[in-house]
Amino acid sequence: MAEIGSEFWEAADTGKKKYLISGRAALEYIIRDILEEHSVDSVLMPSYCCYTMLEPFVRHGIKIRFYDIFYDEEKGLCAKLPEEDYTEVSKENHDNEIFYYMTFFGFSQLSGLDVKQIRDIYGLIIVDRTHSWLSDSTFQVEIDADYTYISFRKWTGFYGIAEAIKQHAPFVLELGTVGSEYSEHRKEAMMMKNDYIKWQRTIEVDEHLSHATEIAEAEGQKKNYLNKYDEAEDFLDEHYVGNKPTTECVYQLLLADWNFVKGQRRTNAVVLLQGLRDIPEIKLMYGEQSEMDVPLFVPILVKDDRDGLRRHLINKQIYCPVHWPLSKYHQNISNQGKEIYNREISLVCDQRYTEEDMNRIVDAIKDFFDKKSVACEQVTNIRDYVCN
Repeated sequence: MAEIGSEFWEAADTGKKKYLISGRAALEYIIRDILEEHSVDSVLMPSYCCYTMLEPFVRHGIKIRFYDIFYDEEKGLCAKLPEEDYTEVSKENHDNEIFYYMTFFGFSQLSGLDVKQIRDIYGLIIVDRTHSWLSDSTFQVEIDADYTYISFRKWTGFYGIAEAIKQHAPFVLELGTVGSEYSEHRKEAMMMKNDYIKWQRTIEVDEHLSHATEIAEAEGQKKNYLNKYDEAEDFLDEHYVGNKPTTECVYQLLLADWNFVKGQRRTNAVVLLQGLRDIPEIKLMYGEQSEMDVPLFVPILVKDDRDGLRRHLINKQIYCPVHWPLSKYHQNISNQGKEIYNREISLVCDQRYTEEDMNRIVDAIKDFFDKKSVACEQVTNIRDYVCN
Protein backbone atom coordinates (compact mmCIF):
# COMPACT_ATOMS: atom_id res chain seq x y z
CA MET A 1 0.00 0.00 0.00
CA ALA A 2 1.51 3.35 -1.09
CA GLU A 3 1.85 6.05 1.54
CA ILE A 4 -0.16 9.27 1.43
CA GLY A 5 1.40 12.60 2.38
CA SER A 6 4.87 13.61 3.57
CA GLU A 7 7.42 15.19 1.15
CA PHE A 8 6.74 15.77 -2.56
CA TRP A 9 8.68 13.52 -4.93
CA GLU A 10 7.67 15.12 -8.26
CA ALA A 11 6.80 18.50 -9.77
CA ALA A 12 3.35 19.14 -11.23
CA ASP A 13 4.54 18.99 -14.84
CA THR A 14 1.73 17.50 -16.92
CA GLY A 15 3.52 17.95 -20.24
CA LYS A 16 0.84 20.39 -21.45
CA LYS A 17 3.06 23.50 -21.33
CA LYS A 18 6.30 24.07 -23.24
CA TYR A 19 8.61 27.05 -23.63
CA LEU A 20 10.21 27.85 -26.97
CA ILE A 21 12.43 30.58 -28.36
CA SER A 22 9.80 32.63 -30.22
CA GLY A 23 6.12 32.83 -31.06
CA ARG A 24 6.77 31.37 -34.50
CA ALA A 25 8.64 28.46 -32.93
CA ALA A 26 5.74 27.88 -30.53
CA LEU A 27 3.19 27.90 -33.35
CA GLU A 28 5.28 25.58 -35.51
CA TYR A 29 5.64 23.18 -32.57
CA ILE A 30 1.86 23.20 -32.06
CA ILE A 31 1.30 22.46 -35.76
CA ARG A 32 3.67 19.48 -35.66
CA ASP A 33 1.93 18.18 -32.55
CA ILE A 34 -1.45 18.45 -34.28
CA LEU A 35 -0.18 16.60 -37.35
CA GLU A 36 0.98 13.72 -35.16
CA GLU A 37 -2.64 13.03 -34.21
CA HIS A 38 -4.86 14.67 -36.85
CA SER A 39 -5.24 15.04 -40.58
CA VAL A 40 -5.29 18.76 -41.42
CA ASP A 41 -6.14 20.21 -44.82
CA SER A 42 -6.42 23.92 -44.10
CA VAL A 43 -6.37 26.72 -41.54
CA LEU A 44 -8.81 29.64 -41.33
CA MET A 45 -6.76 32.70 -40.35
CA PRO A 46 -7.77 36.29 -39.56
CA SER A 47 -7.11 38.41 -42.64
CA TYR A 48 -5.27 40.88 -40.39
CA CYS A 49 -2.07 39.08 -39.41
CA CYS A 50 1.69 39.00 -39.92
CA TYR A 51 3.14 36.74 -42.61
CA THR A 52 5.29 35.07 -39.92
CA MET A 53 2.06 33.63 -38.49
CA LEU A 54 1.29 32.08 -41.87
CA GLU A 55 4.74 30.73 -42.68
CA PRO A 56 4.64 27.72 -40.29
CA PHE A 57 1.40 26.51 -41.91
CA VAL A 58 2.85 26.97 -45.40
CA ARG A 59 5.93 25.08 -44.25
CA HIS A 60 3.75 22.04 -43.56
CA GLY A 61 1.70 22.26 -46.75
CA ILE A 62 -1.47 23.45 -44.99
CA LYS A 63 -3.79 25.54 -47.16
CA ILE A 64 -4.53 29.04 -45.82
CA ARG A 65 -8.01 30.57 -45.92
CA PHE A 66 -8.95 33.90 -44.36
CA TYR A 67 -11.90 35.24 -42.43
CA ASP A 68 -12.37 38.98 -42.80
CA ILE A 69 -11.10 41.45 -40.19
CA PHE A 70 -12.17 45.03 -40.90
CA TYR A 71 -12.97 48.34 -39.24
CA ASP A 72 -16.55 49.58 -38.99
CA GLU A 73 -17.27 53.21 -38.02
CA GLU A 74 -20.02 52.18 -35.57
CA LYS A 75 -18.91 48.77 -34.31
CA GLY A 76 -15.13 49.19 -34.33
CA LEU A 77 -12.97 46.21 -35.27
CA CYS A 78 -15.08 43.38 -36.70
CA ALA A 79 -14.68 39.79 -37.83
CA LYS A 80 -16.77 37.94 -40.40
CA LEU A 81 -16.56 34.23 -41.18
CA PRO A 82 -16.81 33.10 -44.83
CA GLU A 83 -20.50 32.73 -45.71
CA GLU A 84 -20.03 29.23 -47.11
CA ASP A 85 -18.93 28.04 -43.66
CA TYR A 86 -22.47 28.53 -42.29
CA THR A 87 -24.12 25.78 -44.35
CA GLU A 88 -25.70 22.73 -42.74
CA VAL A 89 -22.89 20.50 -43.95
CA SER A 90 -20.19 22.91 -42.82
CA LYS A 91 -19.20 20.89 -39.77
CA GLU A 92 -18.45 17.85 -41.91
CA ASN A 93 -16.51 20.01 -44.36
CA HIS A 94 -14.35 21.63 -41.68
CA ASP A 95 -13.44 18.70 -39.42
CA ASN A 96 -9.94 18.82 -40.90
CA GLU A 97 -9.57 22.58 -40.61
CA ILE A 98 -7.90 24.64 -37.87
CA PHE A 99 -9.58 27.85 -36.74
CA TYR A 100 -7.03 30.47 -35.65
CA TYR A 101 -8.34 33.10 -33.25
CA MET A 102 -6.81 36.25 -31.81
CA THR A 103 -7.78 39.69 -30.58
CA PHE A 104 -5.60 42.68 -31.35
CA PHE A 105 -3.34 45.09 -29.46
CA GLY A 106 -4.51 44.04 -25.98
CA PHE A 107 -8.06 45.32 -26.49
CA SER A 108 -10.83 42.78 -25.99
CA GLN A 109 -13.41 44.22 -28.40
CA LEU A 110 -13.94 42.25 -31.63
CA SER A 111 -17.47 42.13 -33.04
CA GLY A 112 -19.04 39.45 -35.18
CA LEU A 113 -17.85 36.08 -33.84
CA ASP A 114 -20.06 33.53 -32.10
CA VAL A 115 -18.21 31.22 -29.69
CA LYS A 116 -20.56 28.26 -29.97
CA GLN A 117 -20.65 28.50 -33.75
CA ILE A 118 -16.86 28.41 -34.01
CA ARG A 119 -16.62 25.38 -31.73
CA ASP A 120 -19.36 23.58 -33.66
CA ILE A 121 -17.94 24.21 -37.13
CA TYR A 122 -14.17 23.79 -36.91
CA GLY A 123 -12.25 20.68 -35.95
CA LEU A 124 -9.40 22.33 -34.02
CA ILE A 125 -8.92 25.77 -32.48
CA ILE A 126 -5.65 27.63 -31.89
CA VAL A 127 -5.82 30.84 -29.87
CA ASP A 128 -2.94 33.28 -30.29
CA ARG A 129 -2.80 35.08 -26.93
CA THR A 130 0.26 37.19 -27.74
CA HIS A 131 -1.71 40.45 -27.86
CA SER A 132 -4.20 39.57 -25.15
CA TRP A 133 -2.60 37.41 -22.46
CA LEU A 134 -2.47 40.25 -19.91
CA SER A 135 -6.13 41.08 -20.56
CA ASP A 136 -9.03 39.45 -18.74
CA SER A 137 -10.92 38.17 -21.77
CA THR A 138 -13.74 35.71 -21.09
CA PHE A 139 -14.07 34.86 -24.81
CA GLN A 140 -10.80 32.94 -24.74
CA VAL A 141 -12.09 30.77 -21.89
CA GLU A 142 -15.48 30.20 -23.53
CA ILE A 143 -14.00 29.23 -26.89
CA ASP A 144 -12.34 26.16 -25.29
CA ALA A 145 -9.25 26.24 -27.49
CA ASP A 146 -7.29 23.07 -28.20
CA TYR A 147 -4.00 25.00 -28.19
CA THR A 148 -2.84 28.45 -27.14
CA TYR A 149 0.47 30.24 -27.45
CA ILE A 150 2.11 33.53 -26.41
CA SER A 151 5.18 35.39 -27.66
CA PHE A 152 6.33 37.25 -24.55
CA ARG A 153 9.02 39.35 -26.20
CA LYS A 154 6.38 41.58 -27.80
CA TRP A 155 5.75 43.03 -24.32
CA THR A 156 9.19 43.74 -22.90
CA GLY A 157 12.91 43.24 -23.47
CA PHE A 158 13.27 39.47 -23.46
CA TYR A 159 16.03 37.82 -25.44
CA GLY A 160 13.64 35.18 -26.77
CA ILE A 161 10.87 33.17 -25.08
CA ALA A 162 7.35 31.98 -25.91
CA GLU A 163 4.84 29.59 -24.40
CA ALA A 164 2.82 26.81 -26.04
CA ILE A 165 -0.07 25.11 -24.22
CA LYS A 166 -2.06 22.02 -25.19
CA GLN A 167 -5.30 22.16 -23.25
CA HIS A 168 -6.56 18.60 -23.04
CA ALA A 169 -3.52 16.29 -23.19
CA PRO A 170 0.29 16.32 -23.01
CA PHE A 171 2.31 17.33 -26.05
CA VAL A 172 3.44 14.34 -28.07
CA LEU A 173 6.71 15.74 -29.39
CA GLU A 174 9.96 16.48 -27.60
CA LEU A 175 11.61 19.87 -28.01
CA GLY A 176 14.87 20.42 -29.84
CA THR A 177 18.06 22.15 -28.72
CA VAL A 178 18.51 25.44 -26.86
CA GLY A 179 18.44 28.40 -29.25
CA SER A 180 21.34 30.22 -27.61
CA GLU A 181 22.73 31.86 -30.76
CA TYR A 182 19.53 33.79 -31.46
CA SER A 183 19.26 34.92 -27.84
CA GLU A 184 22.87 36.08 -27.84
CA HIS A 185 22.26 38.14 -30.99
CA ARG A 186 19.27 39.83 -29.35
CA LYS A 187 21.06 40.33 -26.05
CA GLU A 188 23.97 42.03 -27.78
CA ALA A 189 21.62 44.25 -29.81
CA MET A 190 19.72 45.26 -26.67
CA MET A 191 22.92 46.13 -24.80
CA MET A 192 24.08 48.24 -27.74
CA LYS A 193 20.75 50.09 -27.80
CA ASN A 194 20.96 50.62 -24.04
CA ASP A 195 24.32 52.37 -24.53
CA TYR A 196 22.78 54.54 -27.25
CA ILE A 197 19.81 55.56 -25.06
CA LYS A 198 22.19 56.43 -22.21
CA TRP A 199 24.13 58.68 -24.60
CA GLN A 200 20.92 60.45 -25.67
CA ARG A 201 20.01 61.17 -22.06
CA THR A 202 23.52 62.46 -21.33
CA ILE A 203 23.22 64.96 -24.18
CA GLU A 204 19.86 66.16 -22.85
CA VAL A 205 21.30 66.72 -19.35
CA ASP A 206 24.63 68.33 -20.32
CA GLU A 207 24.08 71.11 -22.85
CA HIS A 208 27.80 72.01 -22.84
CA LEU A 209 28.94 68.79 -24.51
CA SER A 210 30.48 69.15 -27.96
CA HIS A 211 27.80 67.51 -30.07
CA ALA A 212 29.18 67.22 -33.58
CA THR A 213 31.64 64.34 -33.13
CA GLU A 214 29.53 62.58 -30.52
CA ILE A 215 26.40 62.74 -32.64
CA ALA A 216 28.27 61.12 -35.53
CA GLU A 217 29.54 58.39 -33.20
CA ALA A 218 26.07 57.83 -31.79
CA GLU A 219 24.52 57.52 -35.24
CA GLY A 220 27.11 54.86 -35.95
CA GLN A 221 26.08 53.12 -32.72
CA LYS A 222 22.44 53.24 -33.79
CA LYS A 223 23.22 51.72 -37.17
CA ASN A 224 25.22 48.97 -35.47
CA TYR A 225 22.52 47.95 -33.01
CA LEU A 226 19.85 47.99 -35.74
CA ASN A 227 22.07 45.74 -37.85
CA LYS A 228 22.48 43.41 -34.88
CA TYR A 229 18.70 43.19 -34.43
CA ASP A 230 18.41 42.38 -38.14
CA GLU A 231 21.03 39.65 -37.75
CA ALA A 232 18.99 38.13 -34.94
CA GLU A 233 15.77 38.10 -36.98
CA ASP A 234 17.54 36.77 -40.08
CA PHE A 235 18.96 33.95 -37.96
CA LEU A 236 15.52 33.19 -36.51
CA ASP A 237 14.02 32.97 -40.00
CA GLU A 238 16.26 29.97 -40.68
CA HIS A 239 16.60 28.41 -37.21
CA TYR A 240 13.39 28.53 -35.20
CA VAL A 241 11.97 25.00 -35.42
CA GLY A 242 11.73 23.36 -31.99
CA ASN A 243 14.33 25.56 -30.30
CA LYS A 244 14.09 26.00 -26.54
CA PRO A 245 14.86 29.27 -24.70
CA THR A 246 18.03 29.71 -22.69
CA THR A 247 17.98 29.56 -18.89
CA GLU A 248 18.60 33.32 -18.84
CA CYS A 249 15.43 33.87 -20.89
CA VAL A 250 13.39 31.80 -18.45
CA TYR A 251 14.77 33.86 -15.56
CA GLN A 252 13.77 37.05 -17.40
CA LEU A 253 10.20 35.78 -17.64
CA LEU A 254 10.07 34.78 -13.98
CA LEU A 255 11.45 38.11 -12.76
CA ALA A 256 9.29 40.41 -14.91
CA ASP A 257 6.95 42.69 -12.91
CA TRP A 258 3.74 42.25 -14.86
CA ASN A 259 1.65 44.39 -12.52
CA PHE A 260 3.95 47.31 -13.33
CA VAL A 261 3.73 46.52 -17.04
CA LYS A 262 -0.07 46.41 -16.94
CA GLY A 263 -0.47 49.56 -14.86
CA GLN A 264 1.88 51.74 -16.89
CA ARG A 265 0.48 50.64 -20.22
CA ARG A 266 -3.10 51.33 -19.13
CA THR A 267 -2.14 54.76 -17.79
CA ASN A 268 -0.27 55.68 -20.97
CA ALA A 269 -3.08 54.46 -23.21
CA VAL A 270 -5.59 56.73 -21.48
CA VAL A 271 -3.45 59.77 -22.32
CA LEU A 272 -3.33 58.80 -26.00
CA LEU A 273 -7.01 57.92 -26.26
CA GLN A 274 -8.13 61.15 -24.62
CA GLY A 275 -5.62 63.33 -26.45
CA LEU A 276 -6.40 62.04 -29.94
CA ARG A 277 -10.13 61.38 -29.96
CA ASP A 278 -11.09 64.80 -31.39
CA ILE A 279 -8.65 64.84 -34.34
CA PRO A 280 -10.86 64.41 -37.44
CA GLU A 281 -8.01 63.13 -39.64
CA ILE A 282 -7.59 59.93 -37.62
CA LYS A 283 -9.78 57.22 -36.15
CA LEU A 284 -8.98 55.41 -32.94
CA MET A 285 -9.32 51.71 -33.75
CA TYR A 286 -10.53 51.33 -30.16
CA GLY A 287 -12.36 54.37 -28.83
CA GLU A 288 -11.96 53.44 -25.20
CA GLN A 289 -10.14 51.10 -22.85
CA SER A 290 -12.27 48.65 -20.87
CA GLU A 291 -11.38 47.45 -17.39
CA MET A 292 -10.06 44.19 -18.82
CA ASP A 293 -7.82 45.73 -21.52
CA VAL A 294 -4.02 45.98 -21.32
CA PRO A 295 -2.81 47.68 -24.53
CA LEU A 296 0.13 46.33 -26.47
CA PHE A 297 -0.13 49.45 -28.64
CA VAL A 298 -2.79 52.09 -29.24
CA PRO A 299 -3.64 51.65 -32.94
CA ILE A 300 -4.93 54.54 -35.04
CA LEU A 301 -6.26 54.65 -38.60
CA VAL A 302 -5.07 57.64 -40.63
CA LYS A 303 -7.55 58.87 -43.23
CA ASP A 304 -4.87 60.24 -45.55
CA ASP A 305 -1.05 60.29 -45.74
CA ARG A 306 -0.28 57.62 -43.12
CA ASP A 307 3.32 57.42 -44.32
CA GLY A 308 3.71 61.19 -44.12
CA LEU A 309 2.62 61.10 -40.48
CA ARG A 310 5.10 58.31 -39.75
CA ARG A 311 7.92 60.33 -41.29
CA HIS A 312 6.89 63.35 -39.22
CA LEU A 313 6.97 61.27 -36.03
CA ILE A 314 10.39 59.85 -36.93
CA ASN A 315 11.69 63.40 -37.39
CA LYS A 316 10.48 64.02 -33.84
CA GLN A 317 12.39 60.91 -32.63
CA ILE A 318 9.14 58.96 -32.20
CA TYR A 319 9.22 55.49 -33.77
CA CYS A 320 5.84 53.81 -34.17
CA PRO A 321 5.47 50.60 -36.23
CA VAL A 322 2.71 49.61 -38.62
CA HIS A 323 0.95 46.26 -38.28
CA TRP A 324 1.57 44.65 -40.64
CA PRO A 325 3.09 44.78 -44.13
CA LEU A 326 0.85 43.14 -46.72
CA SER A 327 2.51 39.93 -47.88
CA LYS A 328 2.07 37.80 -50.99
CA TYR A 329 -0.27 35.58 -48.94
CA HIS A 330 -2.74 38.45 -48.38
CA GLN A 331 -3.42 39.39 -51.99
CA ASN A 332 -6.93 37.91 -52.07
CA ILE A 333 -8.28 39.38 -48.84
CA SER A 334 -11.15 41.88 -49.11
CA ASN A 335 -10.59 45.55 -49.90
CA GLN A 336 -12.01 46.53 -46.52
CA GLY A 337 -9.54 44.13 -44.92
CA LYS A 338 -6.65 45.75 -46.79
CA GLU A 339 -7.75 49.19 -45.56
CA ILE A 340 -6.37 48.45 -42.09
CA TYR A 341 -2.96 47.53 -43.50
CA ASN A 342 -2.86 50.74 -45.54
CA ARG A 343 -4.00 53.15 -42.81
CA GLU A 344 -2.84 51.77 -39.44
CA ILE A 345 -0.11 53.11 -37.14
CA SER A 346 0.61 51.48 -33.76
CA LEU A 347 1.31 54.16 -31.16
CA VAL A 348 3.82 53.11 -28.51
CA CYS A 349 2.40 53.10 -24.96
CA ASP A 350 4.63 50.66 -23.12
CA GLN A 351 6.11 50.67 -19.64
CA ARG A 352 9.36 52.38 -20.65
CA TYR A 353 7.49 55.65 -21.01
CA THR A 354 5.55 58.17 -18.95
CA GLU A 355 2.46 60.30 -19.40
CA GLU A 356 4.79 63.13 -20.45
CA ASP A 357 6.07 60.94 -23.30
CA MET A 358 2.49 60.19 -24.36
CA ASN A 359 1.67 63.90 -24.46
CA ARG A 360 4.71 64.35 -26.68
CA ILE A 361 3.24 61.82 -29.13
CA VAL A 362 -0.15 63.57 -29.03
CA ASP A 363 1.44 66.99 -29.63
CA ALA A 364 3.51 65.66 -32.55
CA ILE A 365 0.42 64.20 -34.25
CA LYS A 366 -1.56 67.41 -33.75
CA ASP A 367 1.39 69.40 -35.11
CA PHE A 368 1.44 67.30 -38.28
CA PHE A 369 -2.23 67.87 -39.06
CA ASP A 370 -2.10 71.55 -38.07
CA LYS A 371 0.71 72.11 -40.58
CA LYS A 372 -1.19 70.20 -43.26
CA SER A 373 -4.26 72.33 -42.61
CA VAL A 374 -2.27 75.56 -42.91
CA ALA A 375 -0.64 74.35 -46.13
CA CYS A 376 -4.02 73.45 -47.65
CA GLU A 377 -5.43 76.84 -46.67
CA GLN A 378 -2.50 78.62 -48.30
CA VAL A 379 -2.98 76.64 -51.52
CA THR A 380 -6.69 77.52 -51.51
CA ASN A 381 -5.94 81.22 -51.00
CA ILE A 382 -3.42 81.23 -53.87
CA ARG A 383 -5.90 79.45 -56.15
CA ASP A 384 -8.64 81.93 -55.27
CA TYR A 385 -6.29 84.87 -55.89
CA VAL A 386 -5.21 83.53 -59.30
CA CYS A 387 -8.79 82.81 -60.35
CA ASN A 388 -9.93 86.29 -59.39
